[in-house]
Amino acid sequence: MSYHPSIEMLRAYVEGEVSPTDGFAIATHVEACPICRQKCAQLETSAAESFAFADVPASDEFDAMFDKIVALEEAPEPFDFNRKAKTVVVNGKEFTLPLSLSRFSEHIGEWKNYGGKVFSAEVPLGEQARVSLLYIAEDVQIPQHTHKGYESTLVLHGSFSDEDGHYEAGDYLIKDASVKHSPFTRPGEDCLCMTVLTEPLLFTQGVARVFNLFGKGLYP
Repeated sequence: MSYHPSIEMLRAYVEGEVSPTDGFAIATHVEACPICRQKCAQLETSAAESFAFADVPASDEFDAMFDKIVALEEAPEPFDFNRKAKTVVVNGKEFTLPLSLSRFSEHIGEWKNYGGKVFSAEVPLGEQARVSLLYIAEDVQIPQHTHKGYESTLVLHGSFSDEDGHYEAGDYLIKDASVKHSPFTRPGEDCLCMTVLTEPLLFTQGVARVFNLFGKGLYP
């Protein structure tokens, strides 16, 4: 795991200043990444200390809420979230989802098949950004494209590469309109990713550019 959210993104995530979709992608990365979990823990401690020593004006509403919390009876048994990892099947292969994504497994859309090599399924989170699972079979190259907005990608299983590097399970990366790339998988290596797109892809080479005519881009 070599690619992580920046410290600025992790700080915004801890402080609740990222969009729900970005926060979901970062949370899924943090679930699998001990380095970022440690950074988040440090940022949370720092934020808690800042809050503890901050001058907070008195508020009857806050005091009433605090009194209600203190008055709650302690549960006799610890709360059991009963969270179990779920799986998805695509191209005849079964993949285990991260816990953060498993709770949405029943709402994942149907898999769209692009030429028997690339498959995608939307994860409806009720946000303007498009969240999808993207599966790329082995030894496949996606046509070169750029992004009207930005695309964040979290590798869930396997690996893929592009002009900028090689990405493996757990890696988190962001591409924007300044980047043109052609993701590809190597022989014997397929890949399952979660992607967040704020705008459609714009293809920049070959016949794939015809997709730009439909809505000025394409959501996979």
